[in-house]
Amino acid sequence: MGKREYQQYNLLREQMPHGDVMFPLMVHNFSTDCRFEERVSCHWHDEIEILVVTNGRAQVHINNRSYDVQKGSIIFIPPAHLHYMTGIEGIPFDFFAVVFHENLLDSSVNDIIQQKYIDIVKESELFFPECINPSSEWEKELSDSLVRIRDVFEKKESAFQLLIKSAIYNIWYLLYNHSDKDALSSSKSEEFRVTLTKSIIEYIKTNYDAGISLPELSRIYSVSEGHLCRVFKAMTKMSIVEYINFYRISKSTELLRTTGKDIGEVAGMTGFNNISYYNKIFRRYMHMTPSQYRKMNSE
Repeated sequence: MGKREYQQYNLLREQMPHGDVMFPLMVHNFSTDCRFEERVSCHWHDEIEILVVTNGRAQVHINNRSYDVQKGSIIFIPPAHLHYMTGIEGIPFDFFAVVFHENLLDSSVNDIIQQKYIDIVKESELFFPECINPSSEWEKELSDSLVRIRDVFEKKESAFQLLIKSAIYNIWYLLYNHSDKDALSSSKSEEFRVTLTKSIIEYIKTNYDAGISLPELSRIYSVSEGHLCRVFKAMTKMSIVEYINFYRISKSTELLRTTGKDIGEVAGMTGFNNISYYNKIFRRYMHMTPSQYRKMNSE
């Protein structure tokens, strides 16, 4: 990965804190906005994330893999993996996520637990299942352990960290015994596609208010326009133009809600040089005009 690609990859790193150095774990509750197809934007972090769907359904995308999830589904997201979530407009998607650093599991000495059960996963020699829809006894036990962590974390009663850490080890035990011992690590080709897609997304997020063209992206990344489009579509299920328009519209809704700027100015500030085209794209994504959206969100 070149310096530029690394800088752009690093910008996608989630800034939300996940606990602290003494107890690197956090539980987050999410209720996504069903007006948008993209529910959780593309990002990555150093920590492991295990999420449980509490309502609705959606698709979770991890690198170039996609999973259909619904209430009860469990998703395991390894550290440093690009991930995002999409849903059908109008259908809810809520979940809670247990996010923790691998250091939470480390032994104080390099014992058999560290070598045989922790390091082997860190070094990508063993792969845990990424999507689980609980039906068997061990899967239900996994779900119960995650709910227990959420409940204990929210109450924070005396010595709650002990209960949470013991539950994390139980989860690790269950996943280890049902892991894919024959899975191979990502190929160089997949690594390239993931890195390229991360870079394009960050470029769009940084430059959405200016002109962005396929020839420009092709020149920046030294990849043909056709290959660029194929890679991005395969990784995100959206074309580059669709993603640019989606992101610009999402940014314009923020301005419509939080400022009194006129609609033509909002269009220009989010990269639309033609107000008619802005209105057309806005209606496509939001199923109403910018004026109707502003009125609805100001009442």
